[in-house]
Amino acid sequence: MTMPADAIPAARFSIVVDGHEIASFSDLQGIVAEVEPFAYLEGSDKEVRYNQLPGRLKPPQVVLKRGMNGSMELWAWHESVRSGNMKAARRSCSLIMYNTDGKAVAKYWLERAWPAKVDISAMKAGASQIMYETVTLVCEYMQRIAP
Repeated sequence: MTMPADAIPAARFSIVVDGHEIASFSDLQGIVAEVEPFAYLEGSDKEVRYNQLPGRLKPPQVVLKRGMNGSMELWAWHESVRSGNMKAARRSCSLIMYNTDGKAVAKYWLERAWPAKVDISAMKAGASQIMYETVTLVCEYMQRIAP
């Protein structure tokens, strides 16, 4: 399978808050920005049609995965959510995608984002596996911007 000439390859993903990279990831499992459709009927005595309009905006979500490391910044951010300190937890940040040469190839702005979920992969004692950390970020607004 060949890649289209204009496809954007990404080798690394990072979350940057106030110009500081707080976490780097090897996998982007997905970016979801969704508008729920709102269904309604319209018509007359002779004809009734089923139509849809844009309805409620769902909060955008980003799911990232990385090999767990010694950095505590991401966990501390999640702890502010768990303790209910949403004033500290809501942070605007950038999601930056880099190619294999380390050049930024795509960028998203996440407005008032917070880590809704942190999932540490299952492991067996004594195994020489890498521990993985999966993080789900939720934000109020997301926009793709030039890298």
